[in-house]
Amino acid sequence: MKKLIALLVAAMMAFSCVSALAEQAAQPEASLVPSFTVNANVQVNEEAVASLLGAAGMDEETMAMVKMLLPLLSDMGELLVFADNGVQYDLSIKGKEVLSLVAEMNESGIALSTDLVPSYVLTFQFETISKLMEQVFAQAEENMKAMDMEKIMKAAESISQYAMELASEFMAALTFGDPVKGEYADLIEGVVFNTEIPLTVDVNAMLASIKSFTEKMAADESFKAAAESIASMIPNAELDFSQLVMEDVPEEYIPEVTGLVYVITDDEGNQTAADTYVIVNSVGKNDDSGNTNTYVYVAEKSVDVMFEIPAQEMSFECYVETLDNGFTLNYAISAPGTDMEIACAVTYDDVGVAVAASLYINDIEEPVLTSTIDFVMAGERTKTIAKAQKAELALDGLLDEEKSMEVIGTLMMDLMTGLNTVVGNIKTAEPVAGAVLEEIVNQFLMMFMGGAEEAPAA
Repeated sequence: MKKLIALLVAAMMAFSCVSALAEQAAQPEASLVPSFTVNANVQVNEEAVASLLGAAGMDEETMAMVKMLLPLLSDMGELLVFADNGVQYDLSIKGKEVLSLVAEMNESGIALSTDLVPSYVLTFQFETISKLMEQVFAQAEENMKAMDMEKIMKAAESISQYAMELASEFMAALTFGDPVKGEYADLIEGVVFNTEIPLTVDVNAMLASIKSFTEKMAADESFKAAAESIASMIPNAELDFSQLVMEDVPEEYIPEVTGLVYVITDDEGNQTAADTYVIVNSVGKNDDSGNTNTYVYVAEKSVDVMFEIPAQEMSFECYVETLDNGFTLNYAISAPGTDMEIACAVTYDDVGVAVAASLYINDIEEPVLTSTIDFVMAGERTKTIAKAQKAELALDGLLDEEKSMEVIGTLMMDLMTGLNTVVGNIKTAEPVAGAVLEEIVNQFLMMFMGGAEEAPAA
């Protein structure tokens, strides 16, 4: 119950972040909050998901229920519009609206209307919001007093200095050999490198640098003072700075790391193209430490990174390419029995951003999941709150011990009615899946009502 109340109050307070404009609500030209529209869509490949669940060993009974519920996700759309000092949110399935919510600011506060609470317009007054915000700011001010910002700034200076020293020591641990001229055309298709540079990594030196860094942090008085200042806000917090210090790594677990760097250079050894290919191999000194291979290819507008563990037949690859108006990103994981790839494209123009993402699993050619999000810096709400058709339910009462139970009771009774209405809308959009969802919701409500009297106070 408390979670539900907290959720409703939090939603109201989140919307009230723009409540500073309340006094200007009657003056639209003074509004500082830009309008925007977000359109999102999710599509699920039902057949592919069912096949994957079966291969994963899901029992038949559970899989049958999941199959019946999957149509709810096979074409789900969301619309969010912020305009005219208000918000509109619509949820649809197969193009049919199943749930709507409208929130508006007026001269006295915030009003909210939703299908989930069909009989009432929920209101929250700016006066109450101001009191809550005063409490929040008072607590924040108290926390800031507990934190000594001068100590924190000194600690930040120390950490910055130690980090720069660590970076310098890491660079010193890399040794580049003499360039070897040649023709290296079998690394990247369509690219011929003419210079190979051997690379050696002193792992012992790097580990020693990391240990030194942690020892400096644990012994630094300014860092300890800052950490203790922050920890003072946490009840019963105990700090043990000795735990920061990195333990020694046994020699037998430290791998030997070598690599090769390929570039394109002129006769004077200057790099003449952005193309750079790096291979880094780590060879363990025993079977426990294992071997790894890393490949990095940098081009003018793209970066491709692959990391593999041959002994475990695992690999990870991330490819990013910049476009004139955005970028694409592909991330792939390969392991015994599982191959997964996420393909994402982000494009933008003067008025908005569009994101499209697809999930591919194993050898299924079609994406298992597809999602699109369109964000546009413009918007016009098609719905407003019709107060004349509904009674007002003031959520301010939730903060009053004497009124809270009455408000909660009214809210919960109407919420059950609204939930049935929303499920009915879902049944209209997806009859079979909606009927299954209705049964699940009814069972939940019976459990909730049956256990309400017996449940201990939260």
